[in-house]
Amino acid sequence: MKPTENDITLVEKYFDSELSAEELSYFNTRVEHDENFKALVQREKIIIGAIRNQGLIDNLLYLKSIEEKIQGDQSFPVASGIKGWYYYAAAAVIALLVAVTFLLPGQESNDELFMAYFTPYPNVVEPTLRGNDLRTDRTKVFQAYENKDYQSAAAGFEAMINIKEEPGILLLLGNSNLMLGKSEEAQENFITLIRNYDDFDLQAKWFLSLSYLKSGDTENARKILEELGETEVSYASRAKELLEKVD
Repeated sequence: MKPTENDITLVEKYFDSELSAEELSYFNTRVEHDENFKALVQREKIIIGAIRNQGLIDNLLYLKSIEEKIQGDQSFPVASGIKGWYYYAAAAVIALLVAVTFLLPGQESNDELFMAYFTPYPNVVEPTLRGNDLRTDRTKVFQAYENKDYQSAAAGFEAMINIKEEPGILLLLGNSNLMLGKSEEAQENFITLIRNYDDFDLQAKWFLSLSYLKSGDTENARKILEELGETEVSYASRAKELLEKVD
């Protein structure tokens, strides 16, 4: 299916970090469930990477040509000011080389790693029955989560834990906040769960590592991934795999 203009605009806004929380939630859902849209995102990633790299390479070649001209021209003045400029140019060449190395297509950013490894935790806490007309306010919150209405789910779960804190609800609230792009709120949910409860603590650590990754805190993300990688739980292999990709 050919991508629509709205799809292209959405992907461009994602790579320019211009998505709102609602748009980011919609974007993540599309990537998870729409293979054509996911392929569009991957193509755009390659194109953007190539454009950025070409610009860096062009600048690098230009500076290197200046460097070669300076080295080959014996009559080139070596006054202190010129000599200082030359060293600055050489430093710029090195900086550009480093930038080209780390921005080659295939080098995944924290956002891209998050998108690749994050899947919202299923509602195993209190699954709702389809077709059940006897819906309480509590049931409606869980149904909102199952229906990927994370805005309503987050508001409902927040109200629920204000009355009584429950580990399963903290886990789903953290996942809802991640889907809404609220990394710091999600971290608070997962940390509270890990600190106060034994239930769902391993799941909370996995999602906490992803929330740190999403917010750019790679140091704390790596610490938790290393901890999970040393266990024998189901998250161990994924934690080790992700750890190898985190800068």
